[in-house]
Amino acid sequence: MKYRKKSRFILLIAFLTIIALACFFLLLDLRDPFKTAIRSGSWEPLTEKFLSYGFWAFFFVGLANTIQVLLTILPGEPIQIIAAVTLGPVWGMVSCLAGIFLANFIIFLLVRKMKTNPLLIYREKDAAKLKKLETTSSDKVRVLMVLTLYFLPILPYGLIAFTAAKTKMKFSHYILTTTFGTIPSITLCIWFGSLIMASNYIPLIIVLVILLILTVLTIKYYQKIIEYLEKKYTKDMNYFRNNINLPSKWFYSLVCIGLKLFYYRRFRIKTNVKEFRHYPKPYLLIYNHPSFFDWMYAFIPLYPQKVNAIMNFYYFCNYRLGTLLNKIGAFPKFLFQPDISSIKNIKRIIKKGGIVGIAPEGRLSPHGRMESITPATAKLIKNLGIPVLLAKINGAYLSYPKWATTFRRGRVEVNYKELFTVNALDEYSVKEIEEILEKELSYDDFKWQEENLVAFKGRHLAEGLEYILYICPVCKQEFTFTAKDNIIQCNHCKVTVTLDYYYQFNASDPQIPRNIPEWYEWQKEYERTKITDKAYRLETKVTLKLPDPNGKGMKTVGSGTTVLTHEGVTYRGTINNEEKEILFKIQNLPAIPFGVKEDFEISHHNTLYYFIPDDIRVCVKWSLVGEQLYYQYKESENE
Repeated sequence: MKYRKKSRFILLIAFLTIIALACFFLLLDLRDPFKTAIRSGSWEPLTEKFLSYGFWAFFFVGLANTIQVLLTILPGEPIQIIAAVTLGPVWGMVSCLAGIFLANFIIFLLVRKMKTNPLLIYREKDAAKLKKLETTSSDKVRVLMVLTLYFLPILPYGLIAFTAAKTKMKFSHYILTTTFGTIPSITLCIWFGSLIMASNYIPLIIVLVILLILTVLTIKYYQKIIEYLEKKYTKDMNYFRNNINLPSKWFYSLVCIGLKLFYYRRFRIKTNVKEFRHYPKPYLLIYNHPSFFDWMYAFIPLYPQKVNAIMNFYYFCNYRLGTLLNKIGAFPKFLFQPDISSIKNIKRIIKKGGIVGIAPEGRLSPHGRMESITPATAKLIKNLGIPVLLAKINGAYLSYPKWATTFRRGRVEVNYKELFTVNALDEYSVKEIEEILEKELSYDDFKWQEENLVAFKGRHLAEGLEYILYICPVCKQEFTFTAKDNIIQCNHCKVTVTLDYYYQFNASDPQIPRNIPEWYEWQKEYERTKITDKAYRLETKVTLKLPDPNGKGMKTVGSGTTVLTHEGVTYRGTINNEEKEILFKIQNLPAIPFGVKEDFEISHHNTLYYFIPDDIRVCVKWSLVGEQLYYQYKESENE
């Protein structure tokens, strides 16, 4: 293996030496014609020299282009014009592309294989301006950015190729992009040379004027063009946090049409939206959060009014998805921690006369009743001083619960009401606003169901419940339930529970609660009695994921152990091969969001920690117990 690597290296050195010698002797041979051309102000000496090569003119023109790319101080246009004059348009183009291909190939070898700078002459400040290209998130973005750079007359080919070679761009993408990206400018020069040969001076003058104008504009606005390219093609979390605008009209409309076609009929949505569809903007739209599709239930009925949504930071970790969300006006927020950028974005949208949609619960309800509201919501509403509408959603949890594997066909009701006027906000204190929010946002889909008796039909109705209802009320064992179709059964005491179309439990033992929220609340009470012990400790082995710096979602960075105590959550394990210990204090954890069969997560110091336990069933327990420990902390703090 070592012999093979050594042989390849020797061949590489030999190849580069031959090319270097060929370039050197060509430069020597062209030295006098270059001097004569400069003194006379005519390209004729160079043209005659290349014509004297006869059959070899093709190869020497190509080699001249190779030299021009590597020596970035030399402009490429004269050589390309000479190629047109000596070889004609077709072979002139082929010769130029061949030379540029060879130069780009050499640059790639020197940068990637020999870890050296192949550019003999270049300006450091120009290279610094292209630095952003090295940190772009994907080959597609790099290709688009490189292709655009070739349209800027003052950027040398070699500098663009050198910068592209320093990125993680695949060789096939690199060589095709850096070679064929030059075609528009080469075509223009070839055409220019053809006009010279035909002595067609009027189009020649027009082309010269156009080129001159483009060059002057590029020199003047060069920095702004680079900044625009960075903004357009480079997506990262700061981009999504700092580049928020009103929703794209066409894209938002397309999303609305798609959602109506595929989901509205399925969920049988009923609203009283008519009187609010033209409510004067700007305003704040708040809504409860019993299911994943609540943003759809709250936003779509208001169309053609468009809503900018605040969404979990998690959804923007995949930059492709983040780009789509950005187009419909969504922007990220770290859940349950202060996030100044989201406040700034809200104010930007309001200043532009838009609508901002907020779900104050910040997470899906696991049991169809309201969870706690994010503490800072009332203060935010008071400080914004704009009208607030409420979209109260009922039936959404029963249509598609957090834990479900299938949709259920029933009914969803969305009732809008004006919650606060500007004058009312002036009169209310933050505490009073908070009390009104608690009252108006409060919901219980099971109480609503008892009043309306809507049947929710579907398949596998109970499957997934075992990841929410984890303690058996009969035998008190944990994680013993399995689910099949409409039935869950405890594998320890064998109690059987059937879930009917009205979300009521029919059980073989009277100790089983009558519905999901009663069972879930019983679990809370059960865990409260256990955490009264000051030595309480919950521990599990986990895999840790963090946002992928390349924008491909969440990336596994390590593994270790998480421990939950009255002090908070402690992670001990590896992060990028380094041993770490991080404490997330309980006072900063008003909630620990979790995904069924997925994870439990903590936002801390503008980073999302995504913990996947070895036993995936424990996610709900970590969320439930963490919330009870936080409540206990707040109670002790108020004593």
